[in-house]
Amino acid sequence: MAYIKWVNRSASVALAPDAPYMAAGTMAGAVDLSFSSSANLEIFKLDLQSEDRELPVVGQCPSSERFNRLAWGKNGSGSDEFSLGLIAGGLVDGSIHIWNPLTLIRSEASEQALVGHLSRHKGAVRGLEFNAIAPNLLASGADDGEICIWDLAAPALPTHFPPLKGSGSATQGEISFLSWNSKVQHILASTSYNGTTVVWDLKKQKPVISFADSVRRRCSVLQWHPDVATQLVVASDDDGSPALRLWDMRNIMSPVKEFLGHTKGVITMAWCPSDSSYLLTCAKDNHTICWDTVTGEIVCELPAGNNWNFDVHWYPKMPGIISASSFDGKIGIYNIEVRPCLNYIFYYTSLRAPKWYKRPVGASFGFGGKVVSFRPCLSGLGSSASSEVFMYNLVPEESLVSRSSEFESAILNGERSSLRVLCEKKSYESESQDDRETWGFLKVMFEDDGTVRTKLLMHLGFSLTAEEKDTVQDDRSWSVNETTHEDKVEEKRGYGGEKEATLFAADNGEDFFNNLPSPKADTPVSTSENSFAVESTVPGADLIPQESDGLEESADASFDDAVQRALVVGDYKGAVEQCIAANKISDALVIAHVGGSSLWESTRDQYLKMSRSPYLKVVSAMVNNNLTSLVNSRPLKFWKETLALLCTVSFQFGSS
Repeated sequence: MAYIKWVNRSASVALAPDAPYMAAGTMAGAVDLSFSSSANLEIFKLDLQSEDRELPVVGQCPSSERFNRLAWGKNGSGSDEFSLGLIAGGLVDGSIHIWNPLTLIRSEASEQALVGHLSRHKGAVRGLEFNAIAPNLLASGADDGEICIWDLAAPALPTHFPPLKGSGSATQGEISFLSWNSKVQHILASTSYNGTTVVWDLKKQKPVISFADSVRRRCSVLQWHPDVATQLVVASDDDGSPALRLWDMRNIMSPVKEFLGHTKGVITMAWCPSDSSYLLTCAKDNHTICWDTVTGEIVCELPAGNNWNFDVHWYPKMPGIISASSFDGKIGIYNIEVRPCLNYIFYYTSLRAPKWYKRPVGASFGFGGKVVSFRPCLSGLGSSASSEVFMYNLVPEESLVSRSSEFESAILNGERSSLRVLCEKKSYESESQDDRETWGFLKVMFEDDGTVRTKLLMHLGFSLTAEEKDTVQDDRSWSVNETTHEDKVEEKRGYGGEKEATLFAADNGEDFFNNLPSPKADTPVSTSENSFAVESTVPGADLIPQESDGLEESADASFDDAVQRALVVGDYKGAVEQCIAANKISDALVIAHVGGSSLWESTRDQYLKMSRSPYLKVVSAMVNNNLTSLVNSRPLKFWKETLALLCTVSFQFGSS
């Protein structure tokens, strides 16, 4: 199992609970290659997709002392200023520093990142943890044997409860580790080098359980079970007794289970948040082991180094990813799932898929309208919890079945007649006017080819003239299966249409700004010296006259309605005739251009006949290629112009 990523540091680590970041504080007692005595807090980006194997630093600041413990808690204040939570560092001088990681990542002044300084303990702080249920609470334990509970709802103004210190059988010396219960908010456990483990009830402000093994071995670390609120694991760094012991608080006469595999004292451990059957431990034998806490077997091991791993963590955002800090001066990021056995965690005899690969719930249809589903037992605890299986009989809605069968029968062969019958029936059965209108519209869309447009217009309340009906009957372009006018235009354009679409999609907004309406002439000009202005870069821009806001509207509403109705039903010829009768020749020419080449030519010729302009008579002769009439109608004294015109027309149109 090789490194995925690494950092060349000897540092305690804390992983962000809700973001891809890792904090590292210079470890007390560790010596780097340069024998530096400085201390730093650094934040690294956990970018597991990058090809760079070394994690990048995204924030850092110096620390007054080196770290014994580092903790990263969620945002307990609810403020956006602390959206990434808080980082707490337990230092060798007994103080606790609180940093805002967001400030460090933004590369702001390190003085601003340090938001709190907690000083109460008289010895090195070795126990430090945020409450996962109430993230504003931070517990700390030190060599003085005291436990402090800090309220960091306002990190700049922290408060603390009266310190806890055991007496009698609950007396503890140097606190080596502490852990909040993962299920009960006010329960905390601490262990010490004198071998005593104490469970505290913060509501009562006193110890409720204390125990030790038969020989009171030194205790270096403990962890509450993630799923079973009454169980915890305690380990010893005594080389003569490197076992891990699982205790149940309901019976502390003897441990429930022991895990034997290390040959020297255990330094630290971490329980998998995604599958409580996996527990990581580091020991002075240079081994880092992943245990199956259900079977007691060793699942896998990290590669043994030249020195101890003294700090391990599971990455909360991605199951199977862990970090391990070594006295070799390296923090390694590993994937414990990298195995050739179907990505299962596998080492000796275990062939069990991790919990995060399992389906928590599921369902499947069976024959006869039955559905079977499963889910975890609500009373089940731990990774070995069983599942509940349920079977249901689906009671089908008879009307839904009949409607579905009717629809499938209608669309089976795709015949228009069957679909028309279905739509007509649905329209008749519909209770609301909107539904009847919808089904009636759909019925029209399934009419025979060539009649869809006519019947659609009639369905919408428009009538066609007899001439237009004849035209529609002969025009097959309105059929849903025929090529439309736009399609024909695109065929003529060839690849040009695709090119235009590409250019439009890549528009950078320049056209939008260029086509904004010009300001009104009476808009006052700002005389402020600080005003932002853009000078025109178009030569002679001041000479361009102001355009009107739009064409003048017609004063005859009845004429407008008549032309518009003719356009709606496609009676372009009728619309042209009405425009010519109203002496709106330009409108007639535009509409004729839409109506097709034949209508356009007839309208153009009619306009040229009506025009009395001498030059338009020349245009008429040129358009109709009637040069003889042009020669006969031109005065003899303009024979030179006539001859020149004949030469021009002959050259342009190929006439002889």
